[in-house]
Amino acid sequence: MRLSDYLKTNFYDTQELCSLLKIDLPQLQLWQDNSLFPNASYNIENQIKCSSYLGLYECLEITDYYPRGLIEWGLTIIKHDVTQSSHAYELFQQKYVATLQSCAQKGIISQDDKFSDDLSEHIQQVWQQFLCSKYGVISQNGRVEEVVYIDLGRAIVDSITEDKTSHSIPLAQRSPLHDAIKLLNRALSHHAEHERSASLRDKYIDSVMQKYDLSIG
Repeated sequence: MRLSDYLKTNFYDTQELCSLLKIDLPQLQLWQDNSLFPNASYNIENQIKCSSYLGLYECLEITDYYPRGLIEWGLTIIKHDVTQSSHAYELFQQKYVATLQSCAQKGIISQDDKFSDDLSEHIQQVWQQFLCSKYGVISQNGRVEEVVYIDLGRAIVDSITEDKTSHSIPLAQRSPLHDAIKLLNRALSHHAEHERSASLRDKYIDSVMQKYDLSIG
């Protein structure tokens, strides 16, 4: 799949995003300036040469792309009339904690301190990464739930596999590892072709499944 097709299939450009949220570009820029809404995940510059009966025309077109799940975050900002970054962070934190608790209820738990004693500090760091659109690139849709799935899934995989250095996995640990990989599979981006070899999906799903003879099914 061409990069342009990948972006059009999995992302909204700025115009589409604003139209769906019923806001204008200045409003989106204000949200971003005030640290309420993530930056674009991809910025594409196209040098265009157009030839027609009337001659040759050249121009530069710049297009920003946002993950489709950010519509949900934009609607949250609108619903709660958010104008301050502290308020946006509070909503993000609530969603993060609720998703973490939902995973715990299903038995998907990490003993890493960043999910217990250091949780507040961890969420603050993740919030900044969310705004910089790290998760808009590495997740499938840029949704807050996917942020948690990626954080939690990676921590569990790293713990069980000892950062993927273990030669084998004890039978009792294979089920929790399998659950973590399924969680990551729900959240991690499939990526454009040029990104796949360096992606978290390759590192935490494909490579781990192959090394320890696992499956997602």
